Parts: sequence; C-alpha cells; structure tokens
Amino acid sequence: MNHKKLLMFCFHYPPAISGGVERSVRFARYLPEFGWSPVVVTTNRYGDDPGGVGGEVVRTGEFLGRANADRTDRSAPSGRGAAVRWVEKWLLIPDKHVRWTAKALIPALRMIRRGAGEVIYTTSPPVSAHVLGLSLKKLTGRPWVMDLRDPWTLEPLVWYLRAGGARLSIEKRIERLCIGNADAVVTTTPEAREMYAALYPRSAGRIHSIPNGYDARELEDARGSISSNDLVRSIGDQVFVIGHVGTFSRHADTDAYPRAFLDAVADLVREGVLSPRTHRIIFAGGMSPETRRRIAAYGLGKLILMTGPISHIDALRITLRADVLLLYDPGREGNYYVRGKLYEYLASERPILGVLPPGAARGLLERSGHAIAITRDDAREIGHALRSAVAARAAGKRTDFALSQYEGRHLTSLLAAVLDAVVR
Repeated sequence: MNHKKLLMFCFHYPPAISGGVERSVRFARYLPEFGWSPVVVTTNRYGDDPGGVGGEVVRTGEFLGRANADRTDRSAPSGRGAAVRWVEKWLLIPDKHVRWTAKALIPALRMIRRGAGEVIYTTSPPVSAHVLGLSLKKLTGRPWVMDLRDPWTLEPLVWYLRAGGARLSIEKRIERLCIGNADAVVTTTPEAREMYAALYPRSAGRIHSIPNGYDARELEDARGSISSNDLVRSIGDQVFVIGHVGTFSRHADTDAYPRAFLDAVADLVREGVLSPRTHRIIFAGGMSPETRRRIAAYGLGKLILMTGPISHIDALRITLRADVLLLYDPGREGNYYVRGKLYEYLASERPILGVLPPGAARGLLERSGHAIAITRDDAREIGHALRSAVAARAAGKRTDFALSQYEGRHLTSLLAAVLDAVVR
C-alpha cells in the first residue's frame, strides 16, 4: 500500500499522562491500516521517552523554557500569582502553549518541504495548535484538519474564557478564522458538531463528529493482566471496589473533588454499610495536594485509596476490577463534551454511578443502559444508589447498546475517510 503522509500536532502525547493522550495515540496506532503514515510532532515537556507508541515522533522545545505543570500557578504569592494570570490572559494568546507552537513552526515547515505531510492535523487542547495549523496551511497550501477534543469557546476549559468579556470575544474571532480556513473540522460529540454548524453555517459541510472511544486491544491486554497491578493484587477478591479513574474536573485551574459522594460514603460508614474490611474506594490518577487534603479530611482511612499518577494500562486494570465505577463531573452544564473515560467505562461493562450535569455525557450514559443511577451532587441520592449497589453486588448489564461504534480502530477509519476527502 502506498501510504499518504500525515503531520500530526499533538501537545499531549506519551509519556504525558492525561485524558487527551489516548485519542491521539489510537489514531497514530491505527492510521497505517487505512493508508496513512503519521508523523507526530509534540512537546519535549514530558520527556523524550516515546512511551511504547510506534511510529515517528518529533519533539520540540518551548520558548522561555518549559513549565513543570499545566496548572495555573495558584500557589504563588498573591502578587506574583496575579501577574502570572494577567500574562496568561492578555499576552499568551490563544493560550500559554503558544510558546510550543511558535517553536514548532520552523521545524514543521522543514518537514513539510521534505514531504512529511500531505495533510496537516492539529488537535486541541491546547487551541494554540490550531493557530499553528492555520499558519502552516497559509504558508504551504497543504490541506488542514482541526480536531476539537473539547469545544473551543463552547463551555470553555480555561478560567479567563469562562469569565467572558473581551478575552472571550478575542478567542471567538480566532476560532472563527480557524474554522473558516480549515479543510475539515472534527468534534467529539454530535451536539458540538450541530452547534458549530449553526454558528458557522458556511463551514457546516466540513464539520464532522468522531467521538472519543476505547481500544479493544488495550482492554483485552488489561483484562489478561489485571493481577499485574500491585494495588489490584493487594485487594481480596471478596472486597467490593468502587473506582474512579482520572481527574475530577475538566478544568485544570480548579481543585474539584466529589464532595456529595464523599458525604454519602461517610454516612454509609457510620451506618455500617461500608467498611474498610470489605470495601475499597479507589481514586486512580493524579490530583492536587489541596484535593488530596480535602479527601483525607473525611477521615475514611483505608477505605479510600489514592494512587497518584498511573499508566493507562493500570487505569484500565482498575476499571476492570471495580464493581461500580464513578463518573463525576462538577460542571453546571455539559452540553457538548463527553470525557474519554466514559467510553472505557462502558467497554468494561461495569455498572456506572454518574454524578453529572445535563448534557452529552448524561445522555450517552442513559442510552447505554449501564447506569445504576444518574444524579447531580446530591448526597442522599448518591447514598441510596450506593446502598442498593452494595446490597445487590451489582453486575454489568448486557444491553443492545452498540458499543462497537466507539472502538478505536473503527473511529480511526472515520478519521481516515475525512483525510482522504480533504486530499481529494
């Protein structure tokens, strides 16, 4: 097969550990099966280890060095913290990672001139990647596909856009310019696609929806090696496990934690329904010191296990070991996004307790038939759902839900079809 060349700009890529990594990894892994050879351009912020992902990976630095974390520096003294936030809001436009995209521009041009990219692909966040894609399209004339893992100005991620005002207006102009020039735009939910098509009707025919999903091969590997995880191995088979994987909030600048869920758990411990001898609650993934402190303040002892950052395969092992999975979103609205973990939760066929606002994720969980309860932050409702789940030792449900539509190889075939269309 004569493969076409794709230049992929993915800031979040192994060895980085974040929810945004897996979508890009799956695309890079399976695109060769559909006639595309990807070259991934990413940051060197997280190190140079490719993380076991095949294919060519090019790492570039960032102007003014590289930070140690993606969070806004809220721990800095008030004067310095305010200065950092002002610079981030008014100078680093469209976001602070523009330092990476600016540094990547010249190497990217060289690669394109050497024939490395018949098509340019950028994925966000960070949205500065799309400014790079727009620049490369204008300079080289190559087709450009922009992938919005999260909606850009719809329910925005960053604090200065959530505040609205002039900064949001600036961002909307940049978004309009990018969508108007992209050869194809990919969103992760039908809801986001429909809203962007309504906002930008001239581009509506070029806007597609390719959801996040799961990798059946990875899931099978995790299922066959569950006991390879030390934490899972240390928990007896008779212990009832409630699991949560990843961060609690989409917003990196907030210290979210599942307060109503923990209130419900504390009540059930006092009633004798939950006990550290027979139950475990695993919070798998990195969290801020403040979030850890708030969880520890409940005094639940060995009932709560906080793993810290873990690999994706270990996250899958914990997902498969859990008797109930917690899907938590503290947002007031979630109309246009579904966090990637939900698809892996569904693929595990475990019952799911969804503490969610109305929107796309809630709708998907309702349609799936795998929810034991869906609620907002209400300790009484959560406690009732947990009491019932523990009493019944809930098992995964077999439903008519077409899970295969979210499998990674199939989703990659949809992206390959978009790429084929833009080169035609």
